[in-house]
Amino acid sequence: MIFAASKIQWVQIFERLNLNVSAGCSDDGLCETIELLLLGCITSRWTSLIEQLVSVSYDCKNILEQYHDVCNLLYGRSTAPISKQEAESDILEYLSGLLGSQLHQLWKISPSLVAVAIPSWSPLFRLYLSEIQIQFRGEFSTMRCCDCAHDMKEHNDCELAERIWCLYIFHVCGSHLIARSRDGD
Repeated sequence: MIFAASKIQWVQIFERLNLNVSAGCSDDGLCETIELLLLGCITSRWTSLIEQLVSVSYDCKNILEQYHDVCNLLYGRSTAPISKQEAESDILEYLSGLLGSQLHQLWKISPSLVAVAIPSWSPLFRLYLSEIQIQFRGEFSTMRCCDCAHDMKEHNDCELAERIWCLYIFHVCGSHLIARSRDGD
């Protein structure tokens, strides 16, 4: 309901929230603001996303294959581009400014919410995927979500694998489902 108002109105609401968060120096308040903004990104797509998630059958691809498929989205190999909506672009722009250099805040949010809310066409998706690539390779990062690469193990049952799987389900499998529904299959 917040995002049904004009951008100026909801930005004022979040600016007041951010002032309260800054005054209290609470990461919890910032995480709640980020969650609300991410939910705002998916409000117009919510029904189709639920149908999409429910209809996705188990895929036998391993995490490495899923990871490569998600990375391919950045290079224009996805099959069904999702249309941009002005409100969604405004929210993502505001969220990107709010996050600034604190991209690690997204790691405090549910992987499925982040995957659903951030469209593959947005610069924020590129930043998020860049952090995943760093984590996947086991390179230095401000946040370490698992020690798989450090321990020379495959990412199977870790937070990184869950984040990759969520991106894969919503962006790769989801784009195939959307393309099929457009084609009338």
